[in-house]
Amino acid sequence: MKIGIDAHGVGGHSFGLGNETYALNLISHLLDLDGDSEYHIFVNHPEAVEDAVAGHRNVRLVSLRPHSQWIQRPISLPAYAWRNRLDVVHVPFVRPPMIRTRTIVTVHDADYEVHPSDFTFVERWRMKMLVRPSCRRADMIFTVSEFARRQIHELYGVPYSKIAVTYNAADHIARPVSEPQALRHFELPYPCIFFVGMIQPKKNLPNLVRAFEVFKYRTRLPHHLVLVGKWGWRNEELQAVLAASPFRAQICFPGYMTSQEIATYLPRADAFVFPSLYESFGIPPMEAQRLGVPVLVSNSTCFPEIYGDSALYCDPYSVESIAAGLERVLKDQPLRANLIRRGFENVRRFSWRESARTALAAYRRVAAGGTPTTEAPAGISPPALERA
Repeated sequence: MKIGIDAHGVGGHSFGLGNETYALNLISHLLDLDGDSEYHIFVNHPEAVEDAVAGHRNVRLVSLRPHSQWIQRPISLPAYAWRNRLDVVHVPFVRPPMIRTRTIVTVHDADYEVHPSDFTFVERWRMKMLVRPSCRRADMIFTVSEFARRQIHELYGVPYSKIAVTYNAADHIARPVSEPQALRHFELPYPCIFFVGMIQPKKNLPNLVRAFEVFKYRTRLPHHLVLVGKWGWRNEELQAVLAASPFRAQICFPGYMTSQEIATYLPRADAFVFPSLYESFGIPPMEAQRLGVPVLVSNSTCFPEIYGDSALYCDPYSVESIAAGLERVLKDQPLRANLIRRGFENVRRFSWRESARTALAAYRRVAAGGTPTTEAPAGISPPALERA
């Protein structure tokens, strides 16, 4: 079987850091599982996937020209797939319109449909115009949770039988035995509360900063707030809240960190907070759980499915709820111990290897001309939703 995987955004940060994590780990574990198939990985930044493909002889890195996705997706990729007789091509979000090869499309989420104001007009228009027909014309769709699967079904009328859940995971990250030599040294303040993610509206950082202020006034604890991530778009409200904050000096923006850097610095945090308004999985809180840090997350979208009873929940629209959650997760010692233990248990439910098994089985079915037949939602069953 000849399989093409579009990873052109890996290394260029053009389809989101979580989406890059998904692509890299899926590729790595597919190659570990399947030594018989021939993999053609389409890349614009080959150095970014070198570790994922290292040691495998059945993989070819393909750098299509030019590097513009506006030409690669409609012309270069379909032409390559036809010329090299690929059996199936796997792409993120948008199916190449002129492709004649069988296709699988990963739709990580539908945030552009649910929160359109978070996107530029051009990006919102592009996603709305292209993702719906891609879902209908693709031979199969992958997504990363039952929550996202249900949204794709409801928004686009795609039958459940055509949508497979390939969950994200956090087993790509582990606390280093010793501090890596190549590590950048950040002057991070401790004790601290950590957040990791793209700095953008759906992450709800204005409310988090406001909640941090309430928490500081109420508890007088010495903690700092460390917001790790690449600065994104439409952050005018956050900038205004920061400028007016009496605790601005205790809010730190170290910028983007690699997985290796996160694995080094995050375990030193006393808590991890992620009050996002919308997620289809939410990898950073699971990375925190794997590193032994208790987490506070939103009580909506995918979080109850993915985190079950392993996290403390807050209402992301309520500053008081977030502040109360911060106080509980830092001051309630039995709760902290419980969250850490349950966090370790939760991360074991998800693995990139199992998601790669799901993907490989789907490649084989699609290449053979078939799709799943069950209408019942598939995947990992969430645990009982007790609240810590």
